[in-house]
Amino acid sequence: MQYLNRMSVTSFIKRVFHVSFIKFLFVAGINTLFGYLIFSLTVFLLKNVYLSVIVATIIAVLFNFKTYGSLVFKSKDNSKVFRFLGVYLCTMTIQMLLLKGLSLIGIPNPYIAGGIILLPVSLLSFILMKKFVFSKQIA
Repeated sequence: MQYLNRMSVTSFIKRVFHVSFIKFLFVAGINTLFGYLIFSLTVFLLKNVYLSVIVATIIAVLFNFKTYGSLVFKSKDNSKVFRFLGVYLCTMTIQMLLLKGLSLIGIPNPYIAGGIILLPVSLLSFILMKKFVFSKQIA
């Protein structure tokens, strides 16, 4: 019990947050909150849900690009935004296919199906961003 002092807990937390996937999940939470707040604000200001979805999505994706790039992958290279959008489109398509697949095999509830695929799709998104967007080898 004496090994669990304040310093060891602090150093454990620092080590955990140095792992990029954990950082990625943490930043994903921040991005989700930001995206929802922007959506809510645009609904309030624009009084049009569909226009709000478009405006909020554009703002949120650009915000996500900056937060993932700087906080997770230590990149400030804005030229990678098109690769980032490509990864978003890829993972969104895979997410829709998985939701449809789970529905076809007897899991029609989108909340349950979304929960089932949440971690695998997040992991795929992290891998694709690390390899194809924020890779140090990509110029």
